[in-house]
Amino acid sequence: MELRTQLRRAAGYFAYLAIEHDMIGVSMSGHLYGEGTSRGMAPVFSLQPMFGTNPFGVAIPCENEPPYILDMSTSVVPVNRVEFARDRGESIPIGWCLDAEGNPTSDPATAKIYLPLGGARETGGHKGFGLAMIVEAMTALLSAGWADENGSYSQDKIAHFLGAFRIDMFREPSEFKTAMDAMIDSLHRAAPAPEHDRVFVPGEMEHETEQQRLQTGIPLIKKEVADLRELSERFDVQFELESRTQ
Repeated sequence: MELRTQLRRAAGYFAYLAIEHDMIGVSMSGHLYGEGTSRGMAPVFSLQPMFGTNPFGVAIPCENEPPYILDMSTSVVPVNRVEFARDRGESIPIGWCLDAEGNPTSDPATAKIYLPLGGARETGGHKGFGLAMIVEAMTALLSAGWADENGSYSQDKIAHFLGAFRIDMFREPSEFKTAMDAMIDSLHRAAPAPEHDRVFVPGEMEHETEQQRLQTGIPLIKKEVADLRELSERFDVQFELESRTQ
């Protein structure tokens, strides 16, 4: 699997690197195919895939709560979620993607057109489209990662933006982090909706899953094991799997 693909899928990780320095981290990855592509996010009012999923991540330190980490795509769903469903033989919800003809699909194998965050124009898809353009401007345009020799937009590679905000330039970091805890605590005390136990803020589900995985290990399907074995052979890294029982 290409490194640039992995970078695109891990925006939150790079934003998280700022946390230990009492900074707010920001990470974005953008890709706009000027002539369109066979699979990607389509702009509102079009069925032509033009964007990657253009994710961005924001990481904010807290005092006692786990760090706030927002890691999201500007499409309804990132590519890897659809690929995971395909590899597991599962269907995807209607509203995530369209097939090549523009029809809603629940089959991940036929998903070609990824809808912008919000879906159609009537349900807020213009917001995801707008966010994708912001990510592209902050990555490819600021870094000059696009070419215009022919007078048209062309970008061959994914571009990235990494930034950090020094909290101590605004206020005492410990006070800020305590305020983050208080904000999160107030959201935790909100009455949960039916069939839900509590409110989760961004990053909490992932944090709790990480703690569980550290105890019980990471479940893998056969394809994932095969991919890991192939990578170990390609890069001459020892390959070992440990079986754990809860």
